[in-house]
Amino acid sequence: MAESYSVQGGCAEQDKTWTMIMRGYTQFNITVHHDKITNTPFGTSFRPLLDKREDGRLVDHMEPLHFICDSCLPLIEKLAPVNSLRGCSLEELVCSPTYDMDIIGTNSDGAVEVIGGETCTFTPAFSIFPLRLHEQLASYALVPHIQARDVAVHVDDQAHSGTVQGTVRLQDGQHKFLKLRMHAREQDFDRELRILLDIRRKELASAGCRVSRLHAIVVSGNAREECIVGILLDLITPSHFGIDFLSPQIWQQTALYSKWEQQVRATVNVLHANGIIWGDVNAGNVIIDEALNAWVIDFGGYNNPVFVDDDKAETMEGDWQGIGRLFGEWLPARARGEPQ
Repeated sequence: MAESYSVQGGCAEQDKTWTMIMRGYTQFNITVHHDKITNTPFGTSFRPLLDKREDGRLVDHMEPLHFICDSCLPLIEKLAPVNSLRGCSLEELVCSPTYDMDIIGTNSDGAVEVIGGETCTFTPAFSIFPLRLHEQLASYALVPHIQARDVAVHVDDQAHSGTVQGTVRLQDGQHKFLKLRMHAREQDFDRELRILLDIRRKELASAGCRVSRLHAIVVSGNAREECIVGILLDLITPSHFGIDFLSPQIWQQTALYSKWEQQVRATVNVLHANGIIWGDVNAGNVIIDEALNAWVIDFGGYNNPVFVDDDKAETMEGDWQGIGRLFGEWLPARARGEPQ
């Protein structure tokens, strides 16, 4: 049975508790100010949940959040009758109906009421952080643009309620991989897009340089206010052992380690020869396809110090250090059964 909502975040603070939830493509930000529920049945049941602590921390930080949501559920279901993201358009999440609500005492019979349900605004969901298109490089115009309304999300059974990144379906029936421009990861997204545009312009993607291939930029809005919200990449069909080096079955394919290392090194050699730094070497960023070939993905530059020292982040030296550690240390340790 599908859950009635998905908790996206929240926190119990000294004077208030707040939560943000999604029901379908609708967002709800719900706040309880502790001093406004005093002497109410709601407060009597709610306050003990905040007292279940060990070493100053809540034993179950989700319990108060679910209590708040369940108390508002009739109104939530009324305002958001659709309780699924399957097949909805990305545009519905870029302009998601949003309600800011508070639970307060009525000062009459000890009851509480939920206020704010009468006002709806439209804001991006899932931390989507659009970027005005006209502020960007002219080279963006050389890549196909696809409207967010023509991208259907949550089209497979692997989709997770906490994100809409992953496999999507386009209007013409094609399936692609969606990466969003997200709050607090804007620089990572912008770096990756610049590199993918460079790879596309220089026509580097080939059998000797297996890298993510940019299909299109996803935009929202009209011609005067158009914004970038994400990118679409060609799908890489994974091996039957798993999709990347985080897959335990792949760890056992030791006979292929040398082949995969040669392929990754060949790809990075091509990138470096063209002034491109991978910048994010880690086990999750080498994909193994159905033909058991290794692909380099993710150019966001989010450095993992397990593989690359911080002082070498986003340098050619760092790329080689990371590849050396990945194939020379990390993978062999997994094959021996050592913990990560």
